[in-house]
Amino acid sequence: MKGIVLVLAALCAFSAAADCPFGIPVVTIAPQSVNGFSWGSVIRPMNDPCIEHIEVDPTSSSAWYVGGINGLYQTKNGGQTWTRPLQGHVRTLLLVRDQPNLVYASIGNRLYLTRDSGSTWTQIQSFPKTIASLHVSGSNLYVGPFGDDHVTDSGIWICTLGCGLPIYRKFGNNATGVIVWSINRDPVSGTIYAGGEIFDHPQPYDPPFFRTNDNGNTWTDISAALPWHVVKTAVRPADGYLYALLEGSGVYGTPNQGVTWFAPSSSLGLGVALLMDPLNNSRLYAGRQKYGTLNGGIFMSTNSGISFTSGGLAGATVADIDINGASTRLYAVVYASGIYMSPRP
Repeated sequence: MKGIVLVLAALCAFSAAADCPFGIPVVTIAPQSVNGFSWGSVIRPMNDPCIEHIEVDPTSSSAWYVGGINGLYQTKNGGQTWTRPLQGHVRTLLLVRDQPNLVYASIGNRLYLTRDSGSTWTQIQSFPKTIASLHVSGSNLYVGPFGDDHVTDSGIWICTLGCGLPIYRKFGNNATGVIVWSINRDPVSGTIYAGGEIFDHPQPYDPPFFRTNDNGNTWTDISAALPWHVVKTAVRPADGYLYALLEGSGVYGTPNQGVTWFAPSSSLGLGVALLMDPLNNSRLYAGRQKYGTLNGGIFMSTNSGISFTSGGLAGATVADIDINGASTRLYAVVYASGIYMSPRP
């Protein structure tokens, strides 16, 4: 299962000597320079290392939103001081890049929105199941649920940006129990992609990855050539090229909406975080878990995902990555550690 985002009933009350949930010991990674990256000292919101998500305002590199086990944190001065407007395990966090005053966060099945860059937060909707993913494209918000049974038909919710009247679009294809880790939309063609993990890994394990060309009325499973479940996606807006990050299997790509897939040239065990540079779509960043023989860390590709090289932060799980509006500085959330920053190589 996806190591840092399993459903937990309890929250982590952090102290300096504590582990984060999943029994992960807190670590501090020393400042380091690796392959052009130069990572500084760790930043912990309110001394909390148990964090999983970061969103950086593209219009202000000092304004960050950070989510984790203990709640939603925000800073307007680059991490010098913090507030915590929401408490509880933040499962998803999404800043709308072309409307950065809009930021969404989910806690369990509850969806929150700020329309004023974090000055006020309002619960705008609650869903039947825990929220696993969010995506905004145009005037629509897409919500992926955490499937946890084989009775409920899997699908996604589609609603307006305020999500007053969400509509449930079922995948069909006898799909049940899908944890929809990723939703994305090609802004040119309108094609929507959704998929993830089947919660109990039934055998033989064949997790679906769906595509719809009619806003969710009908879906096609395009996972036949994929060996595992998809946890993150990115769409290249110029030509619709789709990147799909598979947990443990690396970044796959398709130029034709999943008709054919290109496998990664080497397996680095990537499978937690994926970011496409919005100003240079051939540059990708990926985060790796620290699990088993994998030593965690961040990786970069400058050739559209054909190959990746290490960028450091080994020894812990890079859970999320973001970049500032000018694409000159990277922000990495390292689970059970904190936030690290580096100039972009």
